[in-house]
Amino acid sequence: MTARFRYLWFYLAIPAVGFGQTGAAPFQTRRQTAAEKAAGDIILLHANSGMKHWEEAGFHQDPNFYYFAGLRNAQGTILAIDGTSKESWLFVRLKMGRDKDLPGLDAVFPLAGSESEAAFSIEHVVPWSEFVAWLDARQSANPQFTLYLDSGGQTGRQMGDAGNPEGLAPVFNPYLLWKNSVHSRWPALAIKDAFPMLDEIRQVKSTDEIAALCKAAAITAQAFWAAAAAIAPGRAQRQIEGEVLRACLQAGSNGPSLRPWIRSGPNSLGSALFAAFFDSTNLDRVTKAGDIVRVDLGCDSGMYKGDLGRTVPVTGHFDVGQKEALDLLTGAYLAGVDAMKEGAVRQDIIKAGVTYVNEHRGGSKTAAGQKAAEQIATNGQWPLHGLGLDMADGFPRVLHAGNVICFEPGVEVDGQMLFVEDTILITVNGHEILNPPLPYWAADIERELAKRRP
Repeated sequence: MTARFRYLWFYLAIPAVGFGQTGAAPFQTRRQTAAEKAAGDIILLHANSGMKHWEEAGFHQDPNFYYFAGLRNAQGTILAIDGTSKESWLFVRLKMGRDKDLPGLDAVFPLAGSESEAAFSIEHVVPWSEFVAWLDARQSANPQFTLYLDSGGQTGRQMGDAGNPEGLAPVFNPYLLWKNSVHSRWPALAIKDAFPMLDEIRQVKSTDEIAALCKAAAITAQAFWAAAAAIAPGRAQRQIEGEVLRACLQAGSNGPSLRPWIRSGPNSLGSALFAAFFDSTNLDRVTKAGDIVRVDLGCDSGMYKGDLGRTVPVTGHFDVGQKEALDLLTGAYLAGVDAMKEGAVRQDIIKAGVTYVNEHRGGSKTAAGQKAAEQIATNGQWPLHGLGLDMADGFPRVLHAGNVICFEPGVEVDGQMLFVEDTILITVNGHEILNPPLPYWAADIERELAKRRP
């Protein structure tokens, strides 16, 4: 039995709702690791607060708070990991309203006291009204320690900047609001970004995390085929997005990992990908014959993300230039994937892809294929990122077994973007593709589309 199928078998036993069933032990181990790295300093992680937005599939807990506390629904709670005592403190707010709360690790308003301390394996669970006095005491005992506050990485940056002219306090990004609030109360304390340290701890996934990512990838693959089958001339991108969401939920996901990137024609270009994040229609567009579509999507499973995709021709067939360019990109991609193993670095992956193109570019017969070869070899786009509780974890400086990464190179051809992406696990023997097999080569994509489209 291959490693991938061992994980596929294992994830079937994991309930779709997440890791609440595994208990508090994994989170305690993670806090101990963080405390060792903090070495005399303090890490402060703040839970999200407030109900989900109307348009969201469910409440989204702050990823780093969840990773180290295990409380995916807790409101406004503060986790302090003390690098001096190697103990953690959970400051919990009082329950709001009279509705019945959820139990254990799923609690919205965890109770202070010994019962929660035992259930969460956290040394101190106290009312959050004690937080200010606690940090005052720490500062009095050691005025020189550093506070590490999470910036949220790429997710945090996407929440915006201060949103105000210089001289006014931030009003939007909760990570900036938290930092500003702490600094205004304890201006003498040094504050540093905790995200790089926490991201490094999160990069090596446990067996449970890999199983959840396998499950998310399998669900996402089903959603991919729902999208690919729904693409046709005259259909709006948003209509196809709806098919993705339907397939995610029908396959057992608790919601999308990202609003699906169904990007057709010029919307598929790299310069347009994030422009949609500022547009009220998500740059909706009606697909046309001759277009290619970037189908880039993910479905959640137990808070862990799916992320994969392929390039799909609207009519079911690539033109000759598109086919030649896609196959060249695919060969470069697979060469890069083959270079993924313990000890490899980003440049090893890119070098393998460029080498493939240089060895095969002489066979390009179309102008599109020749342009693609030149672009990949001299100015290629080689995005690589980690995957887990966030859509874009950092990419490790050096690959280690247990890293889960996404590789999504692209090449522009005649005003459109060709791309390919899988979810990949680094193993002691090399790597495994976590998602079920999807076709790579242009002819295989065309053949599979012919089977699946009405």
